[in-house]
Amino acid sequence: MNKISETSGAIAILKSRVLPALGAVIVFIISFSVLYFGENVGLSDNCDFRRVLLSNNISYADDTDYNYLFKQDYVMELEDESSVAAAMRSAWQTNKEKEIYSSPHFLIIKISKELNVFMNAASGRPLSEYNIAYMALLYVFMLAVAAWVLFGFFADAKLKIQIAVFVLFIFMFCDAGYLLYFNSFYGEPLQYAALLMLAAFGMAIYKHPSIPKIIGFYISLYFFAGAKLANIPYSLIIALLGILIVIMRRDRLFKISVIVSALACIVSIIGLYASIPDWMDHDTTYQAVFFGITKNSDDPAADLAELGVDKKYAVLAGTHAYMDYDEYPLDISTKEFEHDFYDKVSKKDIAFFYARHPARLAGELCTAIDNSAYIRPPVLGNSKTVLMRMTNKFSGWSRLRTALPFLYSPWVIFAAFALITLYMIFMNIFYIHNHKIETPQKKYMICSLDVLILGLWINLLLPVLANGEGDIAKHMFLFTNCIDILFFVCIIGIISMPLKKLIRATAALAVLTGIFYIHMPRESVTFGRLNGRDIEWTVEKTDGNTMLLITKDCIGYMPFDDKTNDWETSDLRRWLNDDFLDEFSDEEKSRIIETENTVPLIYDERGRAQTGNHAHYWNLTKALANDMLDTAYRHQVKDRVFIPSLDMIEDISGGGTYWILCPYTSNNFMQRFMNYDGFLLHTDIASEKGVRAVIRIKTK
Repeated sequence: MNKISETSGAIAILKSRVLPALGAVIVFIISFSVLYFGENVGLSDNCDFRRVLLSNNISYADDTDYNYLFKQDYVMELEDESSVAAAMRSAWQTNKEKEIYSSPHFLIIKISKELNVFMNAASGRPLSEYNIAYMALLYVFMLAVAAWVLFGFFADAKLKIQIAVFVLFIFMFCDAGYLLYFNSFYGEPLQYAALLMLAAFGMAIYKHPSIPKIIGFYISLYFFAGAKLANIPYSLIIALLGILIVIMRRDRLFKISVIVSALACIVSIIGLYASIPDWMDHDTTYQAVFFGITKNSDDPAADLAELGVDKKYAVLAGTHAYMDYDEYPLDISTKEFEHDFYDKVSKKDIAFFYARHPARLAGELCTAIDNSAYIRPPVLGNSKTVLMRMTNKFSGWSRLRTALPFLYSPWVIFAAFALITLYMIFMNIFYIHNHKIETPQKKYMICSLDVLILGLWINLLLPVLANGEGDIAKHMFLFTNCIDILFFVCIIGIISMPLKKLIRATAALAVLTGIFYIHMPRESVTFGRLNGRDIEWTVEKTDGNTMLLITKDCIGYMPFDDKTNDWETSDLRRWLNDDFLDEFSDEEKSRIIETENTVPLIYDERGRAQTGNHAHYWNLTKALANDMLDTAYRHQVKDRVFIPSLDMIEDISGGGTYWILCPYTSNNFMQRFMNYDGFLLHTDIASEKGVRAVIRIKTK
């Protein structure tokens, strides 16, 4: 009998302690391998690193091409390198003269600096060398802690549930799309790791509340709040959940620990809010108004008047806070503008404006949701050696995510959020009216779900209210995290169902996914030949006695050019209008009509523009591909054969990955292309991408 009890006890320990810890170790190994097995990968700088590096006395070891290449090596500015101890003291210092704001993010950086000094001393390298891998190591450790706590929560579940949680966690949350952030100085990696820790500790408290879990919960919340200062309002709401945690146990020490932890966290978060610099608030307010509310407004002057701003500033509609000063139609650096705009408009005013115009808010939210498909921002390079190369290492979930349109479809998101919200409202009314919440655990669960639903709405609304459409894809990172966590929970819930319900739920999910792939077949024709084969074209538009045709698939793969992204002088244009037509008959060539296209110009070539007053602001989505194109720097180019232009993109389907007729306007060595997943990205002109030819022909 004793042997049976000992065996049962050993199995219980194995399930509750050993297996979760082993799972966490596997998460740690896989995550670090994704970043550093084979080619080292991370995220390049989009100019946001500078304020972090300055505050923490770090600079680039090599600052060439830092905007598009991942940089692993940096240099620490140490005041005293006479000994290891002195160097470690210097490494902990903050540059008070250049400290723009405070953040727990800096604590992670300081610890990574200490690790660098210690390892440099142990290996005989200069003490001032800084390898970002040690910061990634800290984030990976936090992710492993989240996994350990989560796996422990499911330790008593059925084996199929445990396996599903383990596999899904690695597949979804160890995806390179998330992990690439760990090799960067952005606030997102701390936000991501802290969010998963916060959720895991919250679940663990529900199951077995204890003081260590309470401390872990509030530490995670503090890091989450400070990782991105926009998280502060929601973090304060979560902190108040501590009032509910108090009732989870009766002992006095536990209650005191909860209250002290909650108060300490709230005070710390308020301190973070107080440290937000004016320039940061000014920039985001500018974005929210001029690159949000008035950007596509029919009457920007009326909108500004409603906000209490002089109508003369309507000329700024469509501008953003990070342009060169000579691009603005008037000087925004004056005291007059500060008084007329920043002193009169707050985030509260913006929120009330959208409350009075719900249809416009819905439109902005649709734009935000459309831009939430990608986990990692496609504007940032991943490789150390190749400009703007997107890594495929352990990116299964990143790829699958863009192939599941319901995860970023506005009408699906709105419908799902509405149903979840209505369900929670019904549950609250039912339990309160019928006094059915008997146990502390149930009260905690209901209130936790309320806070989570509120968080979904806040994380959807906040990027628009606080920053407009500026850098919207990157600002939707937390929203994407939340949707993935919600999807993770739904999948586990489906797997937990009895077999019949599991089959039905899986079938329903398959049908929902399939709906997005239903397309009406387009008319196609055969015209011309290439490499001895007839070319099949899709009819994009019929206009009188002419047809606009695009090749059904890519006709080849080649670089755009080897020197410049100027379409007019590009190798691709020369090939399409010369060699490509070699096998066409004389009769076919005579039917091709020369077409004039309006092509965007890069900012440095704006002097050649025949129209427009700003660089073209690129967008990920087809629906907004030509957003503000009519006012961008452009010129006209005549061609017999060309590649898809921005005004065609929304109607084109399929065709793989191919170049489009639009340069990346920030430089002369990148060109935009349509990715296989239906989103518009950009890459080096020397990269080989597909070619889909476009022609306009006379009908017979």
